[in-house]
Formats: sequence, structure tokens, C-alpha cells
Amino acid sequence: MRHFTRTPVYSGPDDPERGVPRGTLQLGETVIIDTVGGSDHDYEAAGETRAGQITAANTTRHSRQGGPFIIEGIEPDDWVAIEILDMECGPYGFYRNAGPHWGYWRAVAPVRDGLVHFPPDFVVPVRPMIGVIQLESVAPHPIDHGGNMDFNSIQPGSTVHIRAQKAGAYLSIGDTHARMGDGELTAAGVEIDATVTLKVDRSPGFPNASPVVETTGYVESAEEWLTGGVGPTWGEAVKKAWIEMVALIIDRYDTTYEYANMIVGTIGDARPGFATEYIGSYCTCQIAITKQLRRTGTPYQA
Repeated sequence: MRHFTRTPVYSGPDDPERGVPRGTLQLGETVIIDTVGGSDHDYEAAGETRAGQITAANTTRHSRQGGPFIIEGIEPDDWVAIEILDMECGPYGFYRNAGPHWGYWRAVAPVRDGLVHFPPDFVVPVRPMIGVIQLESVAPHPIDHGGNMDFNSIQPGSTVHIRAQKAGAYLSIGDTHARMGDGELTAAGVEIDATVTLKVDRSPGFPNASPVVETTGYVESAEEWLTGGVGPTWGEAVKKAWIEMVALIIDRYDTTYEYANMIVGTIGDARPGFATEYIGSYCTCQIAITKQLRRTGTPYQA
């Protein structure tokens, strides 16, 4: 199995190798990719990594990024399935003690034995996820090619389906977290370097403009379909994710717009990705529908 590391580092911001494809992946291939969590700076130089230690970014590390990777055999309009098989977090990450009640400083969150440590003695199990997963876009349309979606559903046990816009797709991943609350309320979570094992293959495709996430029981108690949307406000993001899910239900369950819309509006779960528009200029949302939804073939009779 091939392993793409963060080293050797680039010589600097003008290194001519920046943006050059890291390699070519075969359909059906499983690879290991080292990723960078958040900003690529050297924080260890700030001193010891005790829980809650306030630190500042020092020199840029110039790490190799998690892409782009050319996927052989993929043409524009083909759908690509990226299956997240495993994630291994680094020894420590960083979070922002931010929000309406605190300052905006950056602090250390050590990770040991599967637990994230916060001061003075709080711990919580890791729940690793990928904030950025994308195929290269021909135009800057929001999340139709993936991107900084910040959905907790993109973690081990999920498959992300994205429509390619270029030959070779040009897959990139990054912005990995040891744990992040839905909504990414401080625009950070616990950003951490991580090693991701994933498999790329051809997807059966969907009637959607934006990526579709397919989860297994690892992520939730039951398998789900999830569609995404982005907008300047939470309401606009919900509306776009809703429209995408109606299209998916019509296609997967061979039903009408009216029935699909009723199902989505009644049992769909709206889950925030990046929901702090007061920090950024946009919000992302997913609508989730359980795969326990099925058709019996016989209308209900009393």
C-alpha cells in the first residue's frame, strides 16, 4: 500500500513543486495519506504541549499537502467514491478558546490513548473527521466539487461521492480534526495532523449538483444518505441541502417530487457543518435521511 507523507517539506512558499500532483491513483486502490490539520505552522517551538497551553504560530512548516492526486480513468462528469477507511491522529492538536465569552487565543489539546485532553482534567474520546475533501473545480462554485464543508459525517466509515469536473479528478484532502462539534463553533474544533487511509473508486453517481455522503454504522446507529448545501445564512444552506436530498430520494426510491419533499421535511435531520457566519461569510448544512426508510410495495390499509 502506498503511503504519501508530509515530507520532504517544500523549500518555501515559492517552491515550484507546490500544486504539482502528488501521484496517480488507480480505481479501486487503497492509499495512506498524511494530512495537515488547519494552519501548517510549527507550534512545538512554542514550548511544552501541556493541555490548554496558550501558543502562537511560529514558522511555517511547508508540509506536503494531501493532494492533489490524479485518479486514472476519471473523466469530467464521472462520479468518484472516496471511502474513508481509517484515521490516526497525531499526538496533539490545537483549538481556539473563542466565542462570545472568551478571547480568540489558540491552545494545545494533547491526544493520548484515544482521548483528547482539555484543562484542567477534561477528556473526551477522539472522533476524527476530514474538514476539506474535494476534486478540482473548473470554477469557484460553492461545494459542488467538495471543499471546506466541515461535515462530521466525513470520517471513518463514510464514503464521499463527488462529481469530477476535470479529467483525472485531482483529489485533495486536509483540515483534519481529532474532534469537532457540529457547527465548528470557533471555526477550529481540535485541528490535528492525521494519517488517513482511503480507497478511491468509480461511484454509481447521483442526480445531485453537490457531493453526497453515504455513512455506515460507524458514524451513526444506522446507515444514512446525506446531502449538502452552502449559503450566506443557515436558512439558505438548509434550503440547498433540502433540494439536493429531494432529488436523491426521487432517484433512489423511484417516487414523485411531492412524496420525496414530504419525507425530507418530516424525517430529515438538518446538521450544521460550518455554522458560524459571524466568523466567516457562509454556512454549510447537511440533510440526513436514514437508510431504514424503505418502500413496502403495498399502500397502508386500516
